[in-house]
Amino acid sequence: MSHKSRNPVTRREALRRARHRLVGAQVWREQEREADPGLLFERPCLDRRAHADQQNMTATQYAIVAPTKVLAAENLKQRLTRLANGVGGSVQTIAELPAEGPEGWVRVRADMQLTMSQLYKSLNRLENEAPYVVVGYVSVVADRAVQTGHLATMDVRIEVSAPVRSGQSS
Repeated sequence: MSHKSRNPVTRREALRRARHRLVGAQVWREQEREADPGLLFERPCLDRRAHADQQNMTATQYAIVAPTKVLAAENLKQRLTRLANGVGGSVQTIAELPAEGPEGWVRVRADMQLTMSQLYKSLNRLENEAPYVVVGYVSVVADRAVQTGHLATMDVRIEVSAPVRSGQSS
């Protein structure tokens, strides 16, 4: 049905109903203001506070919360060590690197020995567990597998970075 063939009464009725809804909403707001004059002015403030609280709750998912960058880097090193040990691998060396990119980020490199399934589990955990990190580099050397002819532990080098958010460590 084209716009021109619509019944004018139907459009008129739709406009009347829309006006009625607008007037009804205005009357409701006026009644609410009369009941509590400060309510309309407090609501935006409460919404901003709730939004800020929500951001604070989720900030720890996207950044390492620590008072300093040194402590954030240490936190990231401990996380990689726990990660490797948790999947049954081992960490050979781990060190903080100069951060690349924006200010307020830390970067860590770890040399580990992992099997293929341990590497898969480690990367999966880094991808799915907060605080989320950026895996900037992964190198895998599987020389022992070539020498022995079967799957063996591999030398894995991984570089991980994360933003740092100042605050109390949780």
